[in-house]
Amino acid sequence: MSQIYVKSLSSAQAEACYSAFLTGQLPKDGCLITEGSHVYLLDALPILPEGQGVPVNFGPVDWIHSLLSSQMKSVTAYREFLLGRRLPAGVALAASPEGIVVFPSASYEPDLGTMSMFQLSFDPLEEVVTPQEASKLYHVDAKRIQWDCEHAGESADSIFSLQEVRHSGNTWLLLKSAAAHIYHEEPPISFAINPLLLVFSTVEAAAIWNRDSGVVRSAAGGAGHAAARMMEGDRRKSGRIWLVRREAMNRLFGQAMPERMYAAIKHLENA
Repeated sequence: MSQIYVKSLSSAQAEACYSAFLTGQLPKDGCLITEGSHVYLLDALPILPEGQGVPVNFGPVDWIHSLLSSQMKSVTAYREFLLGRRLPAGVALAASPEGIVVFPSASYEPDLGTMSMFQLSFDPLEEVVTPQEASKLYHVDAKRIQWDCEHAGESADSIFSLQEVRHSGNTWLLLKSAAAHIYHEEPPISFAINPLLLVFSTVEAAAIWNRDSGVVRSAAGGAGHAAARMMEGDRRKSGRIWLVRREAMNRLFGQAMPERMYAAIKHLENA
């Protein structure tokens, strides 16, 4: 599980940087450094040598700057960052609005005394609902809500955008604020990080983390092995479905399968 630190950023700025880390994007405000199991969300990058330019033909940039002796290792580290994988040993990557820098991790010594642990400013479990929950909250037929989710982003007339809904296992998840806006005419609410990046049904989580769905469901229900039980705040029950937090899955089951995670969240990259 990654240890995430913050320095000199507001909650919104830190959440936006964390979103960029999860989706392999450049932060729009602030910057981040990742190395090993650590992520640092910062207001400014440390001073690093310029390095050499390395062309790439994928991801959000055309060039990365590298301080490594091997261009292949630099490109590999960049690709791992985009996929949400841990970087090769001894390698760090910095992302900022100006671009990407790959460098030896020994070149950066974080001053943890000036940093705090990253915490979300909201509970993502409370900001994501199923169609059945939205139906009860806003007195709209659940089948209509499901239809609206299934046709999200198809045309200009679609009720929801692709950043507001996500298929998760055997259900749909949608932003509670989006549902409230559409079905209850409440003012829209924006988040620096999309809550749909952070919440999964147990069926979907089991597939992404390559675990038996019964094991994940037992962990969510508190009936699993003592070392693999989720606590209050890690999960929430929605009818017969358990919704679980990304953080809890990482803590209990380790790193997710990168390709499966990417497939689940790729439509949320530009949220």
